Amino acid sequence: MRRSVLVPLFLFIVPGMVAPNTYAYAAKIKYAYVFIDRFPEEAGPLGFSTGNVLHLGAFIVPGDSPITEVTAKNLDTGSLLTLTRIDLGPIFTDLVYEAQPCPHFDPSTHKGVWEIGVRDENGKEVFAKTHNLDKGGKLPYVQNIKASGSPFAPKITWTTLKKEDYPSECQIKYRVRLLKNNRNQFYKTKELSPDTKDEIPGGFLKYEDIPDTYIRIETQCWDTDDKDHPVGIELKSETFLPFVEAFSQ
Repeated sequence: MRRSVLVPLFLFIVPGMVAPNTYAYAAKIKYAYVFIDRFPEEAGPLGFSTGNVLHLGAFIVPGDSPITEVTAKNLDTGSLLTLTRIDLGPIFTDLVYEAQPCPHFDPSTHKGVWEIGVRDENGKEVFAKTHNLDKGGKLPYVQNIKASGSPFAPKITWTTLKKEDYPSECQIKYRVRLLKNNRNQFYKTKELSPDTKDEIPGGFLKYEDIPDTYIRIETQCWDTDDKDHPVGIELKSETFLPFVEAFSQ
């Protein structure tokens, strides 16, 4: 008597028979942001926009197909902007898309909530909203930036802002960056902090880098009225000083 043999169906499925895009996945917006940023005139030669500008963009984790379009629509004013990919150096690992060049802040079109939309080559779309940009105003630049200790692992200090110089809803945090220009930023503080000091670990600064390196103190106002949003930055100011000048203070 012949014995019948049952062969599992999956043994007859060859790779070419698997439905296309079975494992397809869309891009993911890690977080969307909008804030007013203030840059001094001396930041212009380093590739930054100067004055009171709008920073609008998103950190994006790519999906399985190339991104073809990233847009931002203001849900309050109807303003629509196209975002482009920017390369800020090795301190960022996700894709960063921003409105470039940064437009000068216009409260009549820029205030409110923005919706970021990402479309890929296969037509997949994802969306995320920014926090509500509703304060306006300017943050002062910090004063008395100094560097001390070893030039290859220095301690950076500065003077804190006075409370009367910023909106009462602001929670002030600082971040230190080292850079040569806007496209070559090679160090940033891991965690934002209200402290007015940062000790830079060894390994970031080399002897040949020192003459061309700038210290950038990033002062951030986090909007305490919008605690539910992961990035509630409302205002920023950027203070720049040549590294060698900070050591001579």
